[in-house]
Amino acid sequence: MDIDLKFIVTTSRRANPAIRAQTKQKATTWGLPYFERRDDSIKDVTGDAKAVFIFDNDGLSLSVNQSRLRFSLGTAALRLKSLARGGSDTLIQAGELQAGDRVLDATLGLGRDALVAAHAVGSSGHVLGVESSWPLFTLISEGFAKYQAGNERATVQTVFEDSRRYLATVEKASFDVVILDPMFTVPKRSDGSFEILREFANHISLDPEWVQLARRAAKRWVVVKTDKEERWFQSEKLERFHNGGRVDWFRAAPSS
Repeated sequence: MDIDLKFIVTTSRRANPAIRAQTKQKATTWGLPYFERRDDSIKDVTGDAKAVFIFDNDGLSLSVNQSRLRFSLGTAALRLKSLARGGSDTLIQAGELQAGDRVLDATLGLGRDALVAAHAVGSSGHVLGVESSWPLFTLISEGFAKYQAGNERATVQTVFEDSRRYLATVEKASFDVVILDPMFTVPKRSDGSFEILREFANHISLDPEWVQLARRAAKRWVVVKTDKEERWFQSEKLERFHNGGRVDWFRAAPSS
């Protein structure tokens, strides 16, 4: 965690004693101050803190300037419903995902691609998400722990680590598919509802080294979601798979 950022942990006003006890324990585990909240507003609670983690009956949210970011299925819910009706999904098609696969989402973010991958690989598969932002890692990890995916899907495991550093440490061909989606390469990708995500997300741009590390770790495909095609894509063997409007999909085979 960035020591320059200040966080506190509290509950909603309506939190029951069990949630308050859980929140105190989490604050201790994370090494953050706990604020016993009664009738105080979030503005009163925040003080000079950068952000506030808030536990309530619905789980954990992250509050900044009275705006909140909470774990939700978001677009993954629509994609999963489409799949349940027999529809297709670009990620599954690009990665040729199948039951039993091992998938690495190297840019976890809000976890939507990881959830779709977990559905595709099933309970016999494995999905690992890497997130380098501690606030986002914490929020999404707590959300995954609360979300009941069902026996037919893989459980998404999470790792707090820099994506490149993690890729450099795994053995060659450790995963069938590696996903790269650096969300904020181009600012227009986010709108007002993502301001908190923008605040804490890693803004490192995609580059050849990152793709090379991903290709080394992949057994079948590296799937890349990006706002724009770079000149070096061809030299790194990234080929366009699908143009989805705001997002372009590319993929590359593993390195030899």
